[in-house]
Amino acid sequence: MAKAGMDVTEVTTPCLLLDIDKVKENANSMIERCRKLGVKLRPHMKTHKCLEIGEFSTGGTKACIAVATLTEAEFFARGGFDDILCTALFTADKINRMKTLSEKLKLFHVMVDSSYAISLLKTPPSTDTRWSVYLKVDCGNNRGGVRWDDTAEALSLAKAMLDSSCSISFQGLYCHDGNSYACRGASEIKTVGGTSAERLLLLADKLRSGGVCVPTVGLGSTPTSSHPTESMQKLTELHPGNYIFYDVAQSVIGSCNIDAIAVKVATRVIGHYPHRNQLLVDAGFAAMSHDGRGVLPNHSTCVVQDHPELSLVNMNQEVGFIEAVNGTMNYTDLPLGSLLFLLPYHVSHVSCKPCIM
Repeated sequence: MAKAGMDVTEVTTPCLLLDIDKVKENANSMIERCRKLGVKLRPHMKTHKCLEIGEFSTGGTKACIAVATLTEAEFFARGGFDDILCTALFTADKINRMKTLSEKLKLFHVMVDSSYAISLLKTPPSTDTRWSVYLKVDCGNNRGGVRWDDTAEALSLAKAMLDSSCSISFQGLYCHDGNSYACRGASEIKTVGGTSAERLLLLADKLRSGGVCVPTVGLGSTPTSSHPTESMQKLTELHPGNYIFYDVAQSVIGSCNIDAIAVKVATRVIGHYPHRNQLLVDAGFAAMSHDGRGVLPNHSTCVVQDHPELSLVNMNQEVGFIEAVNGTMNYTDLPLGSLLFLLPYHVSHVSCKPCIM
């Protein structure tokens, strides 16, 4: 971890560098976007897992967040955050931890998509608290959730929650439209976001027609929240996560331009090998992850900042192999020990220690 005021040339590599001004700009842009849409922002914490950045994401309120695991929920609860939605489906071994969070927080929400999960909530977390529960919906992502067009199943599960002898407070519907990650460009993103919103809203209307109150209809991913459609104004909340940093994958999708990326991995040149037209750096897949292999047009696993002529073509655990995209490597401009900055393909999987610059 770097010290405050340290120059970037002094960091120990590999090191994840955060541009705090860009982080704040990304946070404020999403807050303003949701304000204009008239929907609540429930930012997802799984990308950064950081209390300070959580405060930026919530506009300083430390309330109304989503997390991917109970461990993340416990971490943010200890840090003073409240109104926490855990998006992971759960099994019986998680119930005691969920009870503790429900008792500690004013608002703690869980998610179900089966009668099995509902059966685990037959006993309220405490004498004066009910389980706050969302129904998880699949609008085309093909991961977890009840299919958006399976009205009978959704209605059956919602009514089971309403008939749970007051142990459950049904909050509404939640959908992660992760199929937007296959998009290329704002137009495709808007098609996926608009379709997902319309499907979710249609299911909500059918549940209401069946006698079920649906207070919340929440949708989101970074791409669709970055390029929302008019139909998304009818939702009640959005829950993007990656937008706080963005990354090369999001720039490829079309969620952002590359200048919005707030993170990069600092690495140093540790070897010159002219006989194979390569140099080595001290950032391998333990720092960068294998995400992005074969996706970018120059066969690089990432973007080498300010060096479009370079490509990170391979990695082992601690070492990266960089080649010239065309022609011969210019070793004179890249002496041993020199710094390079790698913009990661998928920042959620970067594991080297961060430094705020």
